[in-house]
Amino acid sequence: MSTDYYNTLGIKRNASEKEIQKAYRDLARKYHPDMNPDDDSAKRKFQEVQQAYDVLSDDQKRSQYNQFGADFEQRGGGGNPFGGGGADLESIFGGMGGGGFEQFFNFGGGQRGPRPKQGQDLELSQDIPFATAVTGGEFTINVMGPNGSRKPVTVKVPAGIKQDKRIRVRGYGQAGQGGAPNGDLFIKINICDHPNYTRSGRDLELEVPITLVEAIRGTAIEIPTPYSTIDLKIPPGIQSGKRIRVPKHGVSHKSGRGNLYVTIQITIPQSIPDSLTEEIEMLEQPSPREKLTW
Repeated sequence: MSTDYYNTLGIKRNASEKEIQKAYRDLARKYHPDMNPDDDSAKRKFQEVQQAYDVLSDDQKRSQYNQFGADFEQRGGGGNPFGGGGADLESIFGGMGGGGFEQFFNFGGGQRGPRPKQGQDLELSQDIPFATAVTGGEFTINVMGPNGSRKPVTVKVPAGIKQDKRIRVRGYGQAGQGGAPNGDLFIKINICDHPNYTRSGRDLELEVPITLVEAIRGTAIEIPTPYSTIDLKIPPGIQSGKRIRVPKHGVSHKSGRGNLYVTIQITIPQSIPDSLTEEIEMLEQPSPREKLTW
């Protein structure tokens, strides 16, 4: 594991606290095991990044690391940090006031643990079916807990969720320091396309083909919706492109449901008998383009 923590995070030795946090956040997302489930090297890199951040984000640890290197905890834990056998530590640090050596390292009665710091948030992306976004539902993902172990977490999806909306899973980000709470996991939602339906806000749109005979005579056709299969009445002589409104069969939301709009598309047979063509030509129909102007 790398002992050059600055190199691990890709920052300079005089980097500010914000620069350290940004570098850590970017690398943690890049190498997080949930983003690289089958990559052992990414897991090792993630651990290196975590160790580097734990040291450099703490002012006291960073100061000792800058002075003594990666083994500062062993060297500063009671032994002589200068490696000499006869150095008089009291004379070296005695000019710092009554605390001397212990005061410099915050030992003894003045010892302080690392400053409490909330864990960093993490973000993942998740695909969900179109139907789940419309009516609500849930999905299960395997996430890395703050203690490093994986566990399945069930995430509830509210009805009517929009594209790129983020769902917060509290406590599944990076572990907090010094007793501070863990960060959160944010799951960015990607709604998959539907083969037939499209969405417009709280409404659903559906194009339905009907035959020429059905358009002329009128009929009733079955329409599968998110909530039930309905019989949609097609009046005789309906025009292609006509939109029929079906109330409360759209996207679910807190105050109810949107509407479903069905657009009729009349399909013309590829092969028409000559006898039928002659009968159609005998129909007296005014030109549908009389009002067409520039």
